[in-house]
Amino acid sequence: MGFKELIPALPPLRLLQQSIRSDRVGHAYLFSGSDRSSLELAALAMSKAINCLPASSQSASSSGGDFCDACQQCHRISKHQHGDVQWIRPESKSRIITIDQVRTMLSTLHLKPNDARYKVWVIVDADRMHSQAANAFLKTLEEPPGATLLLLLTTHRDRLLDTIRSRCLNLHFSGESLDRLAKEHQEWLHPLIEKLASQPNGILEKYQALDILSSRLASIRHTIEQNMKERFLSPLPKDAEASLKKKREEEMKAAIEAEYRRSRSEHLSAMQWWLRDRWLKSIDQNASRLAFPSMNLSDEATGHSHSHPAMLANMKILEDLQRALQTNVQEALALEVHLLKLQL
Repeated sequence: MGFKELIPALPPLRLLQQSIRSDRVGHAYLFSGSDRSSLELAALAMSKAINCLPASSQSASSSGGDFCDACQQCHRISKHQHGDVQWIRPESKSRIITIDQVRTMLSTLHLKPNDARYKVWVIVDADRMHSQAANAFLKTLEEPPGATLLLLLTTHRDRLLDTIRSRCLNLHFSGESLDRLAKEHQEWLHPLIEKLASQPNGILEKYQALDILSSRLASIRHTIEQNMKERFLSPLPKDAEASLKKKREEEMKAAIEAEYRRSRSEHLSAMQWWLRDRWLKSIDQNASRLAFPSMNLSDEATGHSHSHPAMLANMKILEDLQRALQTNVQEALALEVHLLKLQL
């Protein structure tokens, strides 16, 4: 796979390929859009393209500014095992990119790449940088080192400092991948929606829906915990010092919480998309570009009828829930209170 295969789904990649082909790669890019996975895929492709062995051994024009996805460099980047390509994600319990994470990055930026053309740092959810971290990062943007590429990814471009946005080349990857949304969430969401919509104001049905959501979230947390143990603890030697092991365990706990909160937010967003579908269908029965077209339970199907304000109120309830869960509120209580408010 190369840019050629990715460009139809991610058109902005064409501009990146052209910049590589003409040897005019910027030092910092801001990738924004509503689909985080698309942004990460674009960052991965860019990291490969500027460091691909065939591309690095030829002129930019003859390589076509693409990547082979088969050489050792591409393989290591794909597996996140390349020392010159590093990723930063929010890993504190509050899902914030800390000043320590940024300092770690800054300490390596002025060093030459080990075996790559460019040293690449990808900052996922860049809008989650702590104010101190953002200010420290801004200084690097003002005087960027050579042979370094910074890729900032965000689904909330407006939350970034204006000074950071203005110092990056901005590429917007428009549109949510609705096919991906349905593929990843329809299986668990459909029975939940059926429970909520089966009985008007049915308390029992709402608690059954809550149980479906809670079970799903518990399964997600378990998977994340297993993945993080593999990431943080498996590389440690058996004779590792106790202080090092404790430090890694603390980092792992923070990473688990951050990744779980991100995943939980995506699951609640899927519910919001379905509520949006229902609202659109109430306006226009022939509405196109629904997120879940095969499970769009209409008012006729459920036997219920709600006004547009009531449907909008449901979407606001989910927005309020998302905000509440960013605080220290107890998750189970917040889910129960807000789901009981829904009127489907």
